[in-house]
Amino acid sequence: MGIGSFLSARIARRVGPEHRTFAAMTGTVLGGAHAACPVCRRGHLLPDRSAPNLRKCDDASCGATFNLPEIGRTFALEGADVRDLAREARRQAFVLFLAAVGISVLAAAWAVFARSLLTLLGAVLLCAVVLASALVQRYRAWQIEHGRMFETRAPLGAFVVAELSGLLDRKRP
Repeated sequence: MGIGSFLSARIARRVGPEHRTFAAMTGTVLGGAHAACPVCRRGHLLPDRSAPNLRKCDDASCGATFNLPEIGRTFALEGADVRDLAREARRQAFVLFLAAVGISVLAAAWAVFARSLLTLLGAVLLCAVVLASALVQRYRAWQIEHGRMFETRAPLGAFVVAELSGLLDRKRP
């Protein structure tokens, strides 16, 4: 019995299915999910180690390869309006932000009522995941608006500059 199987056997007793779903969601939000292959719909498009601008299907029976401009054209040809997609991503980000605020207020009240700092700690961790999801949606909306969806390197610096300039340069009445 290895260490991994020993720990998974012990954790399986303590962690229920709702915790596993939460852990899977956390991994998806913080770790990123890969796009499904448009050819086989079974595999995911992963970066090719030999060429950074290529994405290859990880399904052994498919193995389709796409370059980033081709994926961008496919995205543009689906007939979806870019403004609607960006608006929906911003709306999802706002809903997630409101959910994080609601969770934090309710958990703080519950923690005071139960006199439990662990409840407050759990709520802070949950809010961190929900706020990370909101940030991912804001980033996705910015990518869609500026046409920077499929690039070799993620334009995180440009996103942060745009968000900060939007916050600091806003005209106040």
